[in-house]
Amino acid sequence: MKAPLLSIVIPVYNVSDYVEKCIRSCYNQNISSNEYEVIIVNDGSKDDSLNICENLQKEFTDFKIISQPNKGLSGARNTGLKHASGTYVWFVDSDDWIEKDCLQQIFEHLNNNKSDILWLGHDVIHQGKTINSFIPIEEPLLVTGEELFLNHLNNLFYIWKFIYKRAFLNDNGLEFFEGVLYEDLEFTPRALLKAKSCLMIPDVFYHYLMRSGSIINNISQKNVNDRFFILNRLNTLSHDDSISVLFRTKIKSIIIFFAIGTVKMSARSKKTLPDSCYALFKSMKKVKNLGLNTNLNFSLLKFNTKLYYSIYKSFYGLYNHSKSN
Repeated sequence: MKAPLLSIVIPVYNVSDYVEKCIRSCYNQNISSNEYEVIIVNDGSKDDSLNICENLQKEFTDFKIISQPNKGLSGARNTGLKHASGTYVWFVDSDDWIEKDCLQQIFEHLNNNKSDILWLGHDVIHQGKTINSFIPIEEPLLVTGEELFLNHLNNLFYIWKFIYKRAFLNDNGLEFFEGVLYEDLEFTPRALLKAKSCLMIPDVFYHYLMRSGSIINNISQKNVNDRFFILNRLNTLSHDDSISVLFRTKIKSIIIFFAIGTVKMSARSKKTLPDSCYALFKSMKKVKNLGLNTNLNFSLLKFNTKLYYSIYKSFYGLYNHSKSN
C-alpha cells in the first residue's frame, strides 16, 4: 500500500467539547482520505474524549487511535510522530480545526516544492468570532529556516502553523521536549536552524480557538517554572558555535522579550520567581543594544530582579484595586 503524503497527528486530552469538530474538519476535505492519515493520540483522557473518538471511528474507519498514559502535549506529539507513515506530518491541536478543503491546496504545494517545512496562515477564534488573522507574506521562492526565523516568524512559534517533512524531523533528531509547557517556543528555533527550505503559504488554513481552559490562559507555578526552563534552553542554544551572529542575536532578543513578559506574568498571578529566572538574568548581564523600552526593563531586571518583581506586583495590585472602585 502506498504511503500517505501527509500524517495529521492530533493529541487528545480532556477535550470532549471540541475534539469532534477537530476530527471532522480533517475529513471535510475534497480529496480522498486514502491520500492522508489521521492519528489520534489519546493522552490519558479522563473525560469522554476517547469515547467520542471511538464513535467517530465508526464513521471515519481509516483513522488510528493510540492510547497512552498521560505524557503531556509533547509526549503525545512524539508518540504520533513515531506512528506516522506520511511523507509530511502536521500536528493539529484537538481544540482547534483546519479549513474546509485546505488539504488539496496544501498537497499541491507539497508535491510541487518538496520543502522541509510549510508555514501556514491562521486565524484566532474567540466566542464564535474571528478576532485576528496571521497570514504569511507571499514569497514565490523557498527560503531557509534561518531567513524565516529572522524575517518572518514574528514570535509565532506555534507548532500547528508548520507542516514538517517527516524525514527532516527524523534525520535531525528533532523531537519535542517532554514534561514541560511552552514546548513550541523551544522546538521551533531548533527546527528552523536545521531547515534548508521553507515555503510560506499566504492562506488561513488553521483555526485557533482561544478558550479559557487552554494552557496560555491559566497561569500556575508550573507555567512560570517551565517558561524560564525553556528560556534557559534557548540561552544554551544561543551559545552554539555553529549558528550565525544574526541567529544568535535574534534568539537573545526573543529570550529577553519573553523573560520580561514572564516576570510580569508571575507578578500579576502572584507566582514565585524560580531560581532559573535569576540564573537567566545573571547569564545575560552583558547583553546590550536593545530597543529603548526593552533596554529599560531589561536593565532594571538585571540590576535587581526581586525589586522589579515586587514593584510591578504592587503597581498591578493598585491598578486592579482602582478598577474595582
